[in-house]
Amino acid sequence: MSKSAFAKTIINKMKSAIGTDGQSFSGGTASAAMAAVAQGVTEYLIQNTKVDIMYNGIIPGTPPTPDPIKKDTFKIIGTCAPPSQSNSFDAWLLQLQTNIIAGFQLAPTGNAGVMFPTKPFLAPGVTITQANLKSAHDVSDKDPQQKIWEIICDGIMQWINSTAMNAVPGAGTRPTGPSTGVANIVKITLT
Repeated sequence: MSKSAFAKTIINKMKSAIGTDGQSFSGGTASAAMAAVAQGVTEYLIQNTKVDIMYNGIIPGTPPTPDPIKKDTFKIIGTCAPPSQSNSFDAWLLQLQTNIIAGFQLAPTGNAGVMFPTKPFLAPGVTITQANLKSAHDVSDKDPQQKIWEIICDGIMQWINSTAMNAVPGAGTRPTGPSTGVANIVKITLT
Protein backbone atom coordinates (compact mmCIF):
# COMPACT_ATOMS: atom_id res chain seq x y z
CA MET A 1 0.00 0.00 0.00
CA SER A 2 1.09 3.58 -0.06
CA LYS A 3 0.38 7.20 0.70
CA SER A 4 -1.99 7.09 -2.28
CA ALA A 5 -4.01 4.18 -0.85
CA PHE A 6 -3.96 5.78 2.62
CA ALA A 7 -5.31 9.03 1.15
CA LYS A 8 -8.01 7.16 -0.81
CA THR A 9 -9.12 5.39 2.37
CA ILE A 10 -9.65 8.72 4.15
CA ILE A 11 -11.28 10.40 1.13
CA ASN A 12 -13.71 7.50 0.67
CA LYS A 13 -14.70 7.63 4.34
CA MET A 14 -15.28 11.38 4.06
CA LYS A 15 -17.31 11.07 0.86
CA SER A 16 -19.49 8.42 2.51
CA ALA A 17 -19.97 10.56 5.62
CA ILE A 18 -20.52 14.04 4.18
CA GLY A 19 -20.73 13.72 0.39
CA THR A 20 -19.16 16.21 -1.98
CA ASP A 21 -21.91 18.81 -2.34
CA GLY A 22 -21.01 21.81 -0.22
CA GLN A 23 -24.56 23.11 -0.59
CA SER A 24 -25.80 20.28 1.63
CA PHE A 25 -23.29 20.79 4.44
CA SER A 26 -24.75 21.67 7.83
CA GLY A 27 -23.63 22.45 11.37
CA GLY A 28 -22.77 18.80 11.98
CA THR A 29 -20.75 18.34 8.79
CA ALA A 30 -17.38 19.24 10.31
CA SER A 31 -17.83 16.74 13.17
CA ALA A 32 -18.89 14.05 10.71
CA ALA A 33 -15.85 14.82 8.57
CA MET A 34 -13.49 14.56 11.56
CA ALA A 35 -15.07 11.22 12.53
CA ALA A 36 -14.57 10.00 8.95
CA VAL A 37 -10.90 11.05 8.99
CA ALA A 38 -10.40 9.12 12.24
CA GLN A 39 -12.16 6.05 10.78
CA GLY A 40 -9.93 6.19 7.70
CA VAL A 41 -6.77 6.53 9.79
CA THR A 42 -7.87 3.69 12.09
CA GLU A 43 -8.71 1.34 9.22
CA TYR A 44 -5.51 2.02 7.30
CA LEU A 45 -3.18 1.76 10.30
CA ILE A 46 -4.73 -1.48 11.56
CA GLN A 47 -4.53 -3.10 8.13
CA ASN A 48 -1.04 -1.92 7.18
CA THR A 49 1.10 -1.56 10.33
CA LYS A 50 3.57 -4.25 11.36
CA VAL A 51 5.53 -4.02 14.62
CA ASP A 52 8.73 -6.05 15.14
CA ILE A 53 9.87 -6.76 18.68
CA MET A 54 12.82 -8.42 20.39
CA TYR A 55 12.07 -10.75 23.28
CA ASN A 56 14.37 -12.12 25.98
CA GLY A 57 12.38 -14.67 27.91
CA ILE A 58 13.32 -17.34 30.43
CA ILE A 59 11.60 -20.72 30.63
CA PRO A 60 11.54 -21.79 34.29
CA GLY A 61 13.08 -25.10 35.23
CA THR A 62 16.22 -26.57 36.65
CA PRO A 63 18.17 -24.98 35.23
CA PRO A 64 16.11 -22.13 33.72
CA THR A 65 16.62 -21.90 29.95
CA PRO A 66 16.43 -18.97 27.55
CA ASP A 67 13.31 -18.96 25.41
CA PRO A 68 14.33 -19.82 21.82
CA ILE A 69 11.86 -17.24 20.50
CA LYS A 70 13.83 -13.98 20.30
CA LYS A 71 11.72 -12.03 17.77
CA ASP A 72 8.04 -11.59 17.07
CA THR A 73 5.82 -9.52 14.82
CA PHE A 74 2.59 -7.88 15.89
CA LYS A 75 -0.35 -6.13 14.28
CA ILE A 76 -1.90 -3.18 16.10
CA ILE A 77 -5.39 -2.73 17.50
CA GLY A 78 -7.29 0.30 18.70
CA THR A 79 -9.03 3.39 17.44
CA CYS A 80 -7.92 6.87 16.49
CA ALA A 81 -10.28 9.35 18.15
CA PRO A 82 -11.59 12.09 15.88
CA PRO A 83 -9.61 15.32 16.03
CA SER A 84 -11.54 18.45 16.96
CA GLN A 85 -12.47 21.00 14.38
CA SER A 86 -9.82 23.69 14.19
CA ASN A 87 -9.03 26.86 12.31
CA SER A 88 -5.34 25.94 12.50
CA PHE A 89 -4.04 23.08 10.34
CA ASP A 90 -0.97 22.74 12.57
CA ALA A 91 -3.11 22.41 15.73
CA TRP A 92 -5.41 19.96 13.95
CA LEU A 93 -2.51 17.79 12.78
CA LEU A 94 -0.95 17.85 16.26
CA GLN A 95 -4.23 16.60 17.73
CA LEU A 96 -4.53 13.88 15.07
CA GLN A 97 -0.98 12.76 15.91
CA THR A 98 -1.78 12.78 19.66
CA ASN A 99 -4.89 10.68 18.99
CA ILE A 100 -2.86 8.16 16.99
CA ILE A 101 -0.32 7.86 19.84
CA ALA A 102 -3.08 7.42 22.45
CA GLY A 103 -5.40 5.21 20.41
CA PHE A 104 -3.40 2.11 19.51
CA GLN A 105 -1.67 -0.80 21.21
CA LEU A 106 -0.10 -4.04 20.11
CA ALA A 107 -2.44 -6.93 19.35
CA PRO A 108 -2.75 -9.33 22.32
CA THR A 109 -0.38 -11.90 20.79
CA GLY A 110 2.34 -11.77 18.15
CA ASN A 111 2.82 -14.28 15.34
CA ALA A 112 5.25 -16.37 17.45
CA GLY A 113 3.05 -16.28 20.58
CA VAL A 114 4.72 -13.49 22.56
CA MET A 115 2.40 -11.26 24.58
CA PHE A 116 3.65 -7.69 25.00
CA PRO A 117 0.96 -5.24 26.13
CA THR A 118 2.33 -1.87 25.09
CA LYS A 119 1.58 1.13 22.92
CA PRO A 120 3.50 1.12 19.63
CA PHE A 121 3.71 4.91 19.23
CA LEU A 122 5.25 7.31 21.73
CA ALA A 123 7.12 10.25 20.23
CA PRO A 124 5.44 13.04 18.26
CA GLY A 125 7.14 14.06 15.03
CA VAL A 126 4.85 14.67 12.05
CA THR A 127 6.57 17.51 10.21
CA ILE A 128 3.97 18.70 7.69
CA THR A 129 2.82 22.30 7.89
CA GLN A 130 0.03 24.22 6.24
CA ALA A 131 2.68 25.80 4.01
CA ASN A 132 3.41 22.34 2.54
CA LEU A 133 -0.23 22.05 1.51
CA LYS A 134 -0.47 25.59 0.15
CA SER A 135 2.60 25.12 -2.05
CA ALA A 136 1.16 21.90 -3.50
CA HIS A 137 -2.30 23.30 -4.18
CA ASP A 138 -3.02 24.41 -7.73
CA VAL A 139 -6.23 26.40 -8.22
CA SER A 140 -6.70 24.70 -11.60
CA ASP A 141 -6.96 21.28 -9.94
CA LYS A 142 -10.44 19.88 -10.49
CA ASP A 143 -10.24 17.76 -7.32
CA PRO A 144 -7.21 18.58 -5.13
CA GLN A 145 -8.19 16.18 -2.33
CA GLN A 146 -6.04 13.22 -3.45
CA LYS A 147 -2.89 15.32 -3.85
CA ILE A 148 -3.34 17.16 -0.55
CA TRP A 149 -4.29 14.06 1.46
CA GLU A 150 -1.27 12.22 0.01
CA ILE A 151 0.98 14.90 1.54
CA ILE A 152 -0.70 14.48 4.94
CA CYS A 153 -0.66 10.68 4.72
CA ASP A 154 2.97 10.63 3.59
CA GLY A 155 3.90 12.76 6.60
CA ILE A 156 2.07 10.38 8.95
CA MET A 157 3.71 7.35 7.30
CA GLN A 158 7.20 8.86 7.49
CA TRP A 159 6.67 9.67 11.16
CA ILE A 160 5.37 6.18 12.03
CA ASN A 161 8.19 4.52 10.07
CA SER A 162 10.89 6.57 11.80
CA THR A 163 10.52 8.51 15.05
CA ALA A 164 7.08 7.50 16.40
CA MET A 165 8.25 4.17 17.83
CA ASN A 166 7.91 3.41 21.54
CA ALA A 167 11.27 1.75 22.25
CA VAL A 168 10.73 1.54 26.02
CA PRO A 169 11.28 -2.08 27.19
CA GLY A 170 8.50 -3.78 29.12
CA ALA A 171 7.35 -7.09 30.54
CA GLY A 172 6.57 -9.77 28.00
CA THR A 173 5.44 -13.37 28.22
CA ARG A 174 5.08 -16.37 25.93
CA PRO A 175 2.44 -18.60 27.53
CA THR A 176 3.21 -21.56 25.26
CA GLY A 177 6.89 -21.53 26.37
CA PRO A 178 6.00 -20.90 29.04
CA SER A 179 8.35 -18.00 29.55
CA THR A 180 8.49 -14.53 31.00
CA GLY A 181 10.93 -11.80 30.18
CA VAL A 182 11.51 -8.40 28.66
CA ALA A 183 10.42 -7.20 25.24
CA ASN A 184 10.95 -4.03 23.26
CA ILE A 185 9.84 -2.71 19.90
CA VAL A 186 12.68 -2.51 17.38
CA LYS A 187 10.86 -1.49 14.20
CA ILE A 188 7.48 -0.27 12.98
CA THR A 189 6.56 -0.54 9.32
CA LEU A 190 3.53 1.19 7.85
CA THR A 191 3.19 0.41 4.15
